[in-house]
Amino acid sequence: MAPSTQTLPALVWEGGTSVAVRDVAAPEPTDGFALLDVAYTGLCGTDLHICAGEHSRAQPGIVIGHELVGTLAADVGDLAAGQAVFANPMMHCGTCDACSRGLVHVCERLRSVGIDRPGAACARVLVPTGGLYALPDGVALGDAALVEPLAVCVRALRRSGCAPGERVHVIGGGPIGCLLALLAVDAGAGEVTLSEPSATRRALAAGLGIATLDPERPVPSADVVFDATGVPTVAASLGRWARAQARVVVVGAYPPVPAPVDLLRVMFAELSLVGTRIYTRADISTAIELVAAGRLGLDRLVSEIVPLAEGVRAIEALRAGTALKLLVAP
Repeated sequence: MAPSTQTLPALVWEGGTSVAVRDVAAPEPTDGFALLDVAYTGLCGTDLHICAGEHSRAQPGIVIGHELVGTLAADVGDLAAGQAVFANPMMHCGTCDACSRGLVHVCERLRSVGIDRPGAACARVLVPTGGLYALPDGVALGDAALVEPLAVCVRALRRSGCAPGERVHVIGGGPIGCLLALLAVDAGAGEVTLSEPSATRRALAAGLGIATLDPERPVPSADVVFDATGVPTVAASLGRWARAQARVVVVGAYPPVPAPVDLLRVMFAELSLVGTRIYTRADISTAIELVAAGRLGLDRLVSEIVPLAEGVRAIEALRAGTALKLLVAP
């Protein structure tokens, strides 16, 4: 069969810092993948790293977008065409040591839609059939577009071992940081605070009801500290927010170079340094349940829903730090 010549507009990283909306080949059905009509794709810090040429795997010409929700274009197993679904964008190798132990979310060769394969900033996208989750009836797809980052936070909260009544501090006022704070409150944490150097983002966090602190005056009072930044200059100060025997959870992805950490503080205060990476199936299911419950007010995190034609403007707004969460509606 001759390949299709149909094209669709998409938001594409062209290389360097150049981003454009241009036509790409429409995806064709293939084994192991389902064709999804995209309702929304969220833009995040990973997309900014890609569009700055800072991602080690992404190649120029890639369609970005890995936070995605939509409807099936055709039947897939027990799921009928038109079913609203969340799609896990991650793909594991199945053969590495982590995969052999069932830890597919930390696969040594983990790949993703929107990084290694064309992403969801397009009207249609191919997603792994094994990563489809039917959404409950009545769930707003705009809220469900936040399932992916929410699942990241569900995983981080579980990894932290946070108990009801414990003090929590979040470093970083981006979408992940704000979601972590809201999730900690919902889970019964005691005092929950957030620090962020950007006045704009502090104001956005405060608008969500999150108590904000001056990042230049850390107070060692938290039982759990979440680092939602991935900023190397933050690493050395992590322990300064933590009280003795606290857990410090690294959520933001750091560049692949050593970052300074105050290991003496880790030793003297008997701190536990905890890593967390994306999510498991259970984390995704919990995130979907939270979205369906509607307790977190997720729509408040979305600064704007933009049409695909304005995708470049959306990237520029995120670069400028003037928006919290932006959704693209292809």
